[in-house]
Amino acid sequence: MKIKPPKDHAIRAAIKLTPQYADWLCEIQNNKGHGLFPTEISNIQKNLGSYVLMYDDERKIGRAVFLSLLGDEGYKEWNSDLKKLTPDEQKAFVDEMSDVDENEIIDTFSSLEIPSTAEEWQAARDLNANLPEDQRKQLEKQSAYFWCFVFATFFNTFSLMIHGTKLTTLVPQAVAGDDDAYLKAIQIDRLLLLHYPYFRDRKFRAQDEGDTDFLNKIAYREKNSFLRSKIRYPALYMLFGILDTYGWLNHMTHSEILDICDQAQLDRFQYRIEDVNCITKRLKEYRNWQKTGGVSMH
Repeated sequence: MKIKPPKDHAIRAAIKLTPQYADWLCEIQNNKGHGLFPTEISNIQKNLGSYVLMYDDERKIGRAVFLSLLGDEGYKEWNSDLKKLTPDEQKAFVDEMSDVDENEIIDTFSSLEIPSTAEEWQAARDLNANLPEDQRKQLEKQSAYFWCFVFATFFNTFSLMIHGTKLTTLVPQAVAGDDDAYLKAIQIDRLLLLHYPYFRDRKFRAQDEGDTDFLNKIAYREKNSFLRSKIRYPALYMLFGILDTYGWLNHMTHSEILDICDQAQLDRFQYRIEDVNCITKRLKEYRNWQKTGGVSMH
């Protein structure tokens, strides 16, 4: 069941998530597309690489939210209760639960103090190790679901920024045989080549068949940054991307978007968004960049 999030949730997500996602976007730019995250977060991403399986159905990303908040048993109980309801009751219940949990996950993420030094990461590990075993295992499992949600939503938004299409669209297209979608997807999240069976098998098939043309295209996407050039306004573009992911960017007035930028504490002078006319210009630049400037089409 795909339910468009309410407008106020799209606004809330853009305000809360933009700062951290923009920091990661700057990290990507500084590293020229390689070594996307700080080492510790990169290790978490690699250890949880199966999150890429969520790209074949956007509902799986939403399910990760429930699992991160409720845990396995809590989710099973919730799902069991849900199955007892009529279809109309299910929709109403999911709407209600999604509203509450989406706000909670956004608040959790935005208030999360991610360690920034090796010493802070070690202190966090020591604190976790001293918990009772059952509590530690439950916390680790729920944290894993949380990080899966974070990585999947970040790259899904990033794909929409770069290609104008989410990974949750590109991946099913690739699985259906669209090699162009395949190449676009791996350029955004290279872990697809390691953890998504179809993407592994498609590469192996090209190797077995001696399809050097396709293998060269894969190598090009792997070796080259998915950013042809630096994004001039990374935080602003990430805010646009989040609103776009939620399906609301094209359904808001430019005055509303400027107000969201203010609430996200984007400096009007720094991002050249002094007034509504400037927002209109930045949005036009963003759409043009999606088509021509974000990624090499070779």
